[in-house]
Amino acid sequence: MITLDVSKDWTILLPFPVKAARVMGEELSRCIHVLRKAGAPALGAPPVADALGPSPADSVPVVMLHCAENGGEKNGFVWRAGQDRIELFGDSPRGLCNGVYDFLKALGFGWPKPGVEETPRADPAQPCLFPLEKTQGHAPSQAIPAQRRMLLSGNRKNQEALIPWAARNRIDALVVPLEPGRLFFPKKIAPPGSPGELFRSLAAQYALFPELGGWVLSRLVPRRYFLFHRDFFRMTGGKRVKDYNFCPTSPETIRLIREEAAILFRSHPEVRVFHLWPDRGNEKTWCACPTCRAFTPEEQNRIAVNAAADVLLKINPQAWISYYEDSDDPGNIAVRPNMFPCPGFIPPLD
Repeated sequence: MITLDVSKDWTILLPFPVKAARVMGEELSRCIHVLRKAGAPALGAPPVADALGPSPADSVPVVMLHCAENGGEKNGFVWRAGQDRIELFGDSPRGLCNGVYDFLKALGFGWPKPGVEETPRADPAQPCLFPLEKTQGHAPSQAIPAQRRMLLSGNRKNQEALIPWAARNRIDALVVPLEPGRLFFPKKIAPPGSPGELFRSLAAQYALFPELGGWVLSRLVPRRYFLFHRDFFRMTGGKRVKDYNFCPTSPETIRLIREEAAILFRSHPEVRVFHLWPDRGNEKTWCACPTCRAFTPEEQNRIAVNAAADVLLKINPQAWISYYEDSDDPGNIAVRPNMFPCPGFIPPLD
């Protein structure tokens, strides 16, 4: 069994000047310092040296971090541990973060909820030795639809604790709700010192992928059009209403969806995944006009999201749309190649 001897003079090496790699080096240094408090408090935190600094002596035990600087949305990692050398490699900065936290978990650290950290217990007889439950870790990179993601709620009072918690539990993406006044990503909407700037800065530290949306599909058919364009909206009992969703078979509705989607996608060119789901709690409350009655709720939803996906394919071919679906019988409407059904999300904790 490999044990981490925190009484050794460890040095943490950062081969790349990547912001997330620096954060991970400081995280490892902090955790080793936490473990040293039981048996070697005088040693303090191990130094973190980047590629521009002098190399440590060959006799110095090292923790080496490495990642592909431009790894895109990849999140895989590999790590291995010996008595005097620990190596952690990520396919991207996000992958490196996953590898570091997988290593710390093998050491006995845990983060059950935001702001709470579980630490390994020292053996009183050997307070500087901490066994690893495994000596190596590996996780292949996952495609965007398979990544773990967390949907944020509108309350961001504790996001300073929430975002590190998400990263430590190997969540790769944070889905920010599309709410009035809370379009976080463009700098003109998130000036320095604003909540949006805080979110973006914290997410970047842990290389978390920003995603946008939620139960916002109806935002592409604004309710302000109801007075003069009631045919945009769903029919129930022979009357047009603007309560939930809309009428997806109207050509004018499709035109409006495309126009509004283009504005959304062009406003957020850095976002790789948009989540466009029907109204929350009424995902199957769709239109009953003579044309829509030929389609199931699932098919009506697909018709609407397909219109947005066509626009996204032209504006940003590398981006995706997730759509809501929980039926074993989705019908006969095929989805576009840049769409995937929304996966299970980590529940909002903020």
